[in-house]
Amino acid sequence: MIKGRILGRHSRHGGYIMGSLHLLAAVSLLGPSVAAAPDDITPPVVTSTGLSDGQSVGRGQRLHPIWTDDSGVTKVDLLLNGVVVRTYSDGKQNQGVYLTVPAKLHGTDADVTVRAFDAAGNHGEATSRVRVDTQNPLATVSPPLESFIGGVTTFTATGVSSDLARISLWDYATGREVASATAAPWTMTWDTAGRDGGAWVQFQLTDKVGNVALISGFYAIDNTGPAISRLEFPRQPDGSVVDGRISGRSRLTAGVYGPSPLDRVEWWVDGTLRSTNRTPEDGSYPAPFFDWDTRGQNRTAVLQVRAYDTLGHRATITRRIAIDNTGPAITAITPGNRALVRGGTIRTTVQGADPSGIREAYLLDAYTVTTPPYTIQASAGKDGLRTLTWTLTDRLGNTTTARRVVVVDNTKPKAKITKAPAGGAKVKGTVKIAVSATDRNGINRVELLINGKVVAKDAKGPYTFSVKTKKYGKKIKVQIRVYDKAGNVTKTKTRTWRR
Repeated sequence: MIKGRILGRHSRHGGYIMGSLHLLAAVSLLGPSVAAAPDDITPPVVTSTGLSDGQSVGRGQRLHPIWTDDSGVTKVDLLLNGVVVRTYSDGKQNQGVYLTVPAKLHGTDADVTVRAFDAAGNHGEATSRVRVDTQNPLATVSPPLESFIGGVTTFTATGVSSDLARISLWDYATGREVASATAAPWTMTWDTAGRDGGAWVQFQLTDKVGNVALISGFYAIDNTGPAISRLEFPRQPDGSVVDGRISGRSRLTAGVYGPSPLDRVEWWVDGTLRSTNRTPEDGSYPAPFFDWDTRGQNRTAVLQVRAYDTLGHRATITRRIAIDNTGPAITAITPGNRALVRGGTIRTTVQGADPSGIREAYLLDAYTVTTPPYTIQASAGKDGLRTLTWTLTDRLGNTTTARRVVVVDNTKPKAKITKAPAGGAKVKGTVKIAVSATDRNGINRVELLINGKVVAKDAKGPYTFSVKTKKYGKKIKVQIRVYDKAGNVTKTKTRTWRR
């Protein structure tokens, strides 16, 4: 065994630097000479941490330090305030290092150290003192999420953080960034053409140190606009609706629907704006209406209804409207004027025509009929003049009244045989009969009845008849019957003659 004392100093790597050649001489005695590998005692040099003193850093960022070493760096430690937070080796250190800063360090100064090792274990390091900013950027975006948008929509961020560097809008459906802004006034546009329905989106807010805040939600995209499904005309007292025709003061309503909230409905008559319905702010949604005062006119007007949603889309419907403030034309009433009527009731009929149609006919002091022919059995009342007052109402409520005077006559005429053989008389040859017949409204006719049969009539006084007795057997029963112009009838007593 070779004994000897190694003289030298302890190296920083745990070995010794020889101070004497005695050991070499001793070793040479053991066998053939071998060339010794040179030791690596030079540490890596870190020239940059990838940061500069005083620089602000966010919650996380990738750094690209710069180092040199004669044999290459094999491992890198990343330290924050002296504590190793990440270690990179196997070449991964050459892709950069990622610094994560706890949120609790916000607003403080921190030391970031990059320590590089070579294969021999030598290491070098560099430190940068930085300012920590881990606070997320802030902004309020309008239109707000869950609202309706359409077409080319402009988004504006307000109340932004002073260090905001970029805001972008991402569409989940396509996975693409569809809009962005990098400076005030922080506006950006998204063309939503061709899209309808819900759209999930995300706003990404990035500040100058890389902190990112996400605002996620959805918008309702409407590129269709409202639709006017119907135009409703007033419902009449009988429950009917006269489409396309109005009179007096008429309320028209419109059926409007659409994906987006309705903003307003405008009513234009012959090119002039007459009324506007605005959607109340209380969230209610009454049917849009127009109270149209037709001012007694009779004409055709052009009505246009325009519906606008809150996005500015418009729907339009145009109709030609007949304005009718004229009642029906009464074309006939029966009985005729000053006609004689008899009995307890009078059968009366009215006829009329109207472009809007007839709803009903009413006879004063009687009742209403709604189906043609408009006929009523009215009370006749006492003898004398009776006025029949008919009122026709069209389907819009316009009315026309006409009166008809008739003469009620339920009084029988007076009849008397003024010249003829008495009853029981024996007759032969030709016998003359004279009759007196009177009535205040006139006699219609006088009839001669023999043996119960009418054998002669006389419509004009003086009323006389000639009876050839030989035509009527041995026993002849004679009677006079008188009709007045109202149809009332009177008979005389029967006289019986013998031949």
